[in-house]
Amino acid sequence: MGGTIPFMGMLVQRFPDAQFLVVGVLGPESNAHGPDEFLHVPTAKKLTACVAEVLNAHARSLL
Repeated sequence: MGGTIPFMGMLVQRFPDAQFLVVGVLGPESNAHGPDEFLHVPTAKKLTACVAEVLNAHARSLL
């Protein structure tokens, strides 16, 4: 874990019992890892809302 995001490997070592969700919102024209990489903010907001809904539903299912 952490091949392209080394920080995730550190988090896993520090918090071995935690579960992490790593998602990306970069499309084919986002120039990932390039000097002109960019994030499409409306898409990032939609993804954030979606992840929040999934986590909320999961938390409710544990009650």
